[in-house]
Amino acid sequence: MVKILLHIHVYYVKSWHRIEKRIKSLIANKSLEIKILTTVSSNINDSDILKIEQAQLPNMSVIRVPNEGYDVQPFFHILKSVSLNEYDYLIKLHTKNTVFGIDMQLNGRFISRIQWQNFLIDAIAGSPKIMEENISRMQSDPTLGMIGSSYCITKFASDDEEERRLIENYIRILHADEISNAQYIAGTMFMVKTEILKPLIETGLVDEKFEISESHKLGGTKAHAIERIFGILVALNNKKICGFDKSLWKDLITSRFAHALRLFAFDKRITSNGRMLIRICRIPVCNFKYKKK
Repeated sequence: MVKILLHIHVYYVKSWHRIEKRIKSLIANKSLEIKILTTVSSNINDSDILKIEQAQLPNMSVIRVPNEGYDVQPFFHILKSVSLNEYDYLIKLHTKNTVFGIDMQLNGRFISRIQWQNFLIDAIAGSPKIMEENISRMQSDPTLGMIGSSYCITKFASDDEEERRLIENYIRILHADEISNAQYIAGTMFMVKTEILKPLIETGLVDEKFEISESHKLGGTKAHAIERIFGILVALNNKKICGFDKSLWKDLITSRFAHALRLFAFDKRITSNGRMLIRICRIPVCNFKYKKK
C-alpha cells in the first residue's frame, strides 16, 4: 500500500472548500494510506477552525500554528513532527488569496490568482485518476522527484535582492553550491518523494525562524526564498520536477490574447493606494477603499 503524508495549510478560509472537495474524492481510493495534517494560522477564529474540523476527512489532525512564514513555516513544523521514513510521498497544499484581479505573468502566460490556485491543486489532487497517474509516474521513473503544475514550473532566478541573498545563504547551508539552472514550482504546491526533503532536517533548516506573514508582501522574505530551495533539493538528489497537465484549453485561456480580452471585459483589482477598482469595458464602475477580511 502506498503511504502518503498530506499537509494542508489554511490561512484563507474561503479557499478551504476548494481543497476539501478534491481531498474527499482522493481518500475514497482504498489502495492509498493518506495521513492528513492540516495547519491553521493563529489568526483564524475558532468558528472557522470548527468548520475545518467538521469536514469529516478521516485520519486528519488540525493544528493551530503561529501566523509566520506563510505556508512554509507550518510545513517545517510538520516535517519536525513526523518521520519521513514512514511515508513514500508527501503532498503539500495550501489555500491562496483569490481576491485580486490582476493576472500574474509566468513562463510567458497570464494566470489569474484563481487559475493559479486551481492549476496548482488540480495537477496534484484534481481527481483520483490524476493521483493514480502521478503515483505511477513516480514509481516507474527513478529520475522523477517532484510533480506540480506544468504552468507553474519556472526558472530558479529571483529579481529581489534580499531574496537572492537569503537563497545563497540557504544553498550554503545545504552544501548545494554546485547546483545551477534549477527550477521550482511557483506557488509551493507539489507531490514529492519524501527522501528529497531529508536534507532540510539533517541541516537543521527546518528550525529557521520566519517573519510574520503579511498578505501584501509578494517577495523578499525567508518563505519566498525557501520556495525556490525546494527546487534546489530536487536537483541536489539528481532528480527532476515535472508537470503533466498541459492542455490546449489551458494554453488558450492563459494566452496574451485571453489576458487582454479579460482586462477589457472585466477588470477587478486592488490599486497601489489600497482601493478596489472595477472596470467594465475599460469604464470604471466601482472604486472604494478595500477592507481586508
